[in-house]
Amino acid sequence: MSEKVWQKAAQAVVKASSDPLLQANETIVELLKTLLNENEAKLISNFRKPILTLDKLKEKSGMDDKSLKQILNSIMKKGVIMDIPHKKTGNMGYQLLAPLPYLWEYSIIKKGSMEKKKKIAQIHEKMMKEAVEQTQRNYEGIVPILKAQFPPLTRTIPIEKDIGIAIEETLPLSKASKLLEKHDIISISECPCKLDKNLIEDPCKMATERCRCFHFGNTGRFFIEHGFGEPVTIDRAKQILMAAEKDGLVHKVFHYGFDLEDEEEALCNCCKCCCMVFQSYYRGIWPFHTVTSFIARLDDNKCKGCGTCVEKCPIEAISLTNGKSFIDETRCIGCGVCVYHCPEKTRHLEKTELRNVYIPPPKRD
Repeated sequence: MSEKVWQKAAQAVVKASSDPLLQANETIVELLKTLLNENEAKLISNFRKPILTLDKLKEKSGMDDKSLKQILNSIMKKGVIMDIPHKKTGNMGYQLLAPLPYLWEYSIIKKGSMEKKKKIAQIHEKMMKEAVEQTQRNYEGIVPILKAQFPPLTRTIPIEKDIGIAIEETLPLSKASKLLEKHDIISISECPCKLDKNLIEDPCKMATERCRCFHFGNTGRFFIEHGFGEPVTIDRAKQILMAAEKDGLVHKVFHYGFDLEDEEEALCNCCKCCCMVFQSYYRGIWPFHTVTSFIARLDDNKCKGCGTCVEKCPIEAISLTNGKSFIDETRCIGCGVCVYHCPEKTRHLEKTELRNVYIPPPKRD
């Protein structure tokens, strides 16, 4: 009976995700066993829908108010469920979080045992390897499907929601800094991607500071209340952004429900060696798909071909051709990293119409 509980819980969290590469397998069960006790697993197995009201959970679980709220609070503090108010009524619901990125992300940054965090990081690495194997094994069949169904979900309301992996909007520093001013609640937390890589002894190659992830609105409130992050002022947040820019990191914003019409949920400062989105592309799992309103331009007369931009570009869109920098505009994500770090100041960011940058995952031998 015990193993059936864990299997049902695994099926529930996988169903809460729209990632077709996730399966309710032994790896997901291992992750849940690392985070929850059996009673908590039994409760989350009641989630046939990703969000349930307290009344619906009472009906499904048969628990009284006090016991139910106590176990929900315990699960929320572990980063497996989030309380979320209904947009129209304001009534609180409870959302079961998908394994990637949320459940992994929230649980690994929670203050607690480093031994437990290391185990979570190892399980996450196993999940990534399983995803690599699935995509690469079925590459010819899956890539056309990904291209058709992998919309930039932060910028559009997709007609089909078969695939819901977090896609980001790329922003230059000026826009990212301005975004902070929109929000009353800003949480700062440790970067789960950099912490994860550090725990598997593959530390970040670009930055040592890890406390650079911002969350806003309800998620920011949840992070602060349940110990995943701390409140930060706008001025301090802007200082953190500028330091991230100096380290060559990319500013990426995620919206609630992957819908541009909704509020921003998070602002990350990312590098290609750690960021799960970059790594999912480079390792051959997912396409890299972002939206941007900027593109990097070059003054050829000033370029000395030093190669700094080639080294710094996070999406490897720049090369040296005949001793001059050349940018593949189909790959440029308009992040501004090359502009900031060019020693000759030969680059600038140009405002464009909204652009989709879609790059298929590399095929491995």
